Amino acid sequence: MLKWVEIDLRVLAANARIIKKALGPGVKFMAVVKADGYGHGAAAVARTALANGAGCLGLLTAEEALPLREAFPRAEIFLLAPSLPEEAPAIVKNRLVPSADSLEFIKALDKAAKTPVPYHIDMDLGLRRWGVEPGKAADFLRKALGFKNALPRGLSAHLAYRPQQNMTEAEEKLSAFSALARELRRQAPGLIAHAANSAILCDFPRWQLDMVRIGNLLYGIYPTNIYKKKRQGPPLPGLGRPWQFYARIISVKDVKKGEALGYSSEYIAPRAMRLATIPAGYSDGLTMEPAERQIRITSGFRYWGMIGGKKAFFVGKTGISHTLLDVTGIPAARPGAAVALHVRRTAANARIPRIYK
Repeated sequence: MLKWVEIDLRVLAANARIIKKALGPGVKFMAVVKADGYGHGAAAVARTALANGAGCLGLLTAEEALPLREAFPRAEIFLLAPSLPEEAPAIVKNRLVPSADSLEFIKALDKAAKTPVPYHIDMDLGLRRWGVEPGKAADFLRKALGFKNALPRGLSAHLAYRPQQNMTEAEEKLSAFSALARELRRQAPGLIAHAANSAILCDFPRWQLDMVRIGNLLYGIYPTNIYKKKRQGPPLPGLGRPWQFYARIISVKDVKKGEALGYSSEYIAPRAMRLATIPAGYSDGLTMEPAERQIRITSGFRYWGMIGGKKAFFVGKTGISHTLLDVTGIPAARPGAAVALHVRRTAANARIPRIYK
């Protein structure tokens, strides 16, 4: 096998337990497994998370939720983006819990249901993607309560929060959202409220409300580094990265100083170098950016792989299915050696084999 992804489910299970332990009494833990579990495999992540503290699953659309419903017939599955009215029959049939921000969809959901079905009303707190405006929420809920079978069971919100940049604004919006939930419960007792994703759980742990929706932390990604400014450990210590992409070296060559490399001779070796080729490129999710530029204002950024604990920097531009690495001074770099590569997990080619540990 020339390239593959290793996913350590033991690490993911430990992450789920750490997250669950950080929650207050009665706070529900939604494991977000959209985008194929952030590239880890939605079914494998869902199974692991549910067995280690998660109480439900979160996906974006009904389309990506249907395979999980087949795999997990009893799991509670939430849809985090609004659905279209024509999706209502499939949502009811597969017992999904949708988000709603239009009466047209709620009407369709009510029509498709033969018995009461739940949904959550999503509020727009500034992202402007979707959601009911807070000032219209009371009237919207009043009208929504007029349907017989489609029943509002929760109130959700997604904040336009960027760690360290708009903390005061986020705090104010979370407080306002909590107050709005209390107000709307006068019309619909029992509504649960949830707005906390991974970043909010880290930076505003007191706003867990009734449920948290966790993606990044589950996959070992700290979405905020505010704790570094405070010179203390991360808010949820011990999280690990369960995902690693590997490609094997298929060729090693020595080049002389001044030798031209790559298409159009775009790279000139600045010194005598030893180069390795791996059969992975931008079609696999690696960067298309050049490692070096002739003219640049800043020092730029260089990508690399890891071989035997040493960095092997990319040389020239990444190709569609190959990349050159500078392995000068890395004795372990020989044909067949595995290179650990950094790649955005959701961008990694789905055809790359996943190996679960």
